[in-house]
Amino acid sequence: VIGNFEKQDLPGNGIIMPKEKTIEFYKSDNINEVLRQQSSIHFKQYGTGLSTIAFRGTSASQTSVLWNNFNINSFTLGMTDFSLFPSQAIEEITIIPGSGSSTGGNGAFGGSVLLESPIDFNADNQIDLNWQFGSFNKISTAVIAKGAVGRWAYNTRLYGAKSENDFRILASGKKQSNAGCQRWGINQSLGYKIAHNSTLKAAVWYNDNFREIQPPIGVNRKTNDQTDKNLRSTVSYKYDDSFTAISFGTGFFKDKMKYRLDKAISSLVVERVESFADYKYHFSTQFQLKISARHNYIQARNESFTEGRALEERYNFGVQLKGNVWAFFDYAVHLRQQLVRGVEIPLSPYVGFSAILFKNNSNKLILKANSSYNYRLPTFNDRYWNDAGNPELNSETAWNKETAISTQHNAGKFKFTTSLTVFHNHVDNWIQWTPDITGQWKPRNIKEVIAKGAEAGFSLNFPIINEIKFESGFQYSYIKSTVIQSEVNENEVGKQLIYTPSKKANSRLSITWRDFSVNSFHQFTGKVYTTNNSSEKFTLEAFLLSDAGLGWQSNKWQLSGRVKNIFNKEYQLYSGYAMPGRNYQLSIQYQINFN
Repeated sequence: VIGNFEKQDLPGNGIIMPKEKTIEFYKSDNINEVLRQQSSIHFKQYGTGLSTIAFRGTSASQTSVLWNNFNINSFTLGMTDFSLFPSQAIEEITIIPGSGSSTGGNGAFGGSVLLESPIDFNADNQIDLNWQFGSFNKISTAVIAKGAVGRWAYNTRLYGAKSENDFRILASGKKQSNAGCQRWGINQSLGYKIAHNSTLKAAVWYNDNFREIQPPIGVNRKTNDQTDKNLRSTVSYKYDDSFTAISFGTGFFKDKMKYRLDKAISSLVVERVESFADYKYHFSTQFQLKISARHNYIQARNESFTEGRALEERYNFGVQLKGNVWAFFDYAVHLRQQLVRGVEIPLSPYVGFSAILFKNNSNKLILKANSSYNYRLPTFNDRYWNDAGNPELNSETAWNKETAISTQHNAGKFKFTTSLTVFHNHVDNWIQWTPDITGQWKPRNIKEVIAKGAEAGFSLNFPIINEIKFESGFQYSYIKSTVIQSEVNENEVGKQLIYTPSKKANSRLSITWRDFSVNSFHQFTGKVYTTNNSSEKFTLEAFLLSDAGLGWQSNKWQLSGRVKNIFNKEYQLYSGYAMPGRNYQLSIQYQINFN
């Protein structure tokens, strides 16, 4: 976990920035709708509620999520609930596939998702007022202000939303009950330029989310809900000149959760203080050294923990060498070691390179490759849950290899790109909660898994005629994530992991004419097994979802209408939990500029 994650430090890794039109289209939704447009990302979603990620055939706890490059995964569950992250709260989303992203934190076997609200000291001042209205009594609003005044720069994002989510269940014709939600929050970033080469930045993100827990189809519940309150705050300093870069900072994080089922109430509080210091020195334009140190103080309070709480300190040290041998060959080598009392943690190396194999005025051929050894610490629940947790659990480990080749073609205003990536990820000591001989569920290191596959894609942009522009993109992934060894269930050996589709595809199409635009997004998800023995009887069938929208914008106004699930497809992302059919959204945005 680092304070200023630099994407260029990973020459062997691919980096995905979701298209601006994709973020704009799903800006009134949670960011899982944006991430779902990537072919190697799948979400297991309990109806309109809890939403967890599966990246390249790994589990939800094996993907790192960072805000301003501080890890915000749950330290009790290990995973991230993406239903708590509204798109309106985030300006920039970056996806780094593969465990090479572990240079930004441990446990990223599948990849990392970076969330940022950057500040710009040269930006003009503006305020965006946003309103969204949709089916199922959905109302969403946001005020976004950003810009700079003298030495100060700011980015303010205030948002709120509510929805009854009382959609009609396509399988039964009845209305969905107990699925409403409401939230509000603010993400505030503030920067001060001390000098031309040194800056100070502070950020606070507070999110207050209440939701009813949607029951499975045919089940009625009177009282079942969850309240989440998240406070995230950071302050950091950065100095950068021609040869040296120094950055350091600290952050305070507090997550509160209260779960209620009828009269039973469960609560959880996790508090963290995390600090970092990074030093980088450029020996020349072709070679640089970076040294990093991190400290993380974590305290969790839960009545289900032994002694009612858990306390842990983590120290992280890293060394990185980066450079280029020739103008067309870049490389990076990274070594990282984390220290935690009572936990055995292996050294984590990463090596990667990027090479331009061919280049002329209109074409480019690029080869990238990397290999890394990574680990994931057992969660607090795994180690400290009363009468079940095991402090002696081993860390999960993963050895990842991947190679990618991409092309770029430009002929006037015609632009065409292609990419192909193959990867192989060997995960050992996979932790799973299983019942013992007495029937009590306990965590154990019981699995060995290999996740391998290929991802392919292309994008195409060109003007049809003078004022009509065409943009399109397509992605396809094939992922085989299978158990090769299991201590408790021989029937799952050789079988695809549950809730991991082997085939997934996405496409997008956009046509722009003057101030008008038409956008469509399509997602294909292959068959998903819900049992460890890959029983065909309990599979979730493959499905294709299509969304489309029409938009208009002027200098100040932006209006758009969207239809989601156009063909009213019945589908499930988790067995037994209904998803909405066809639904509609109207969005209005007004921009105020201060010059």
